Amino acid sequence: MMGYIKKFLRRQGRFFFSMYGPALLTIIFALLQAHYFPGSPVWPTGVLFILIMIIIGRYVKW
Repeated sequence: MMGYIKKFLRRQGRFFFSMYGPALLTIIFALLQAHYFPGSPVWPTGVLFILIMIIIGRYVKW
């Protein structure tokens, strides 16, 4: 029974990371960029999001 619960929780964790991980990393990057570099452009946030999506899609296999 514990093995089933571990397997279920691991599967749910992977699902949530693959769904919300890129957005969460992008939001954290945007907040840090706005805090430390207030006059910086917005386009690096979009570029980072695209790169994160490519990296997670290509290199993170479940």
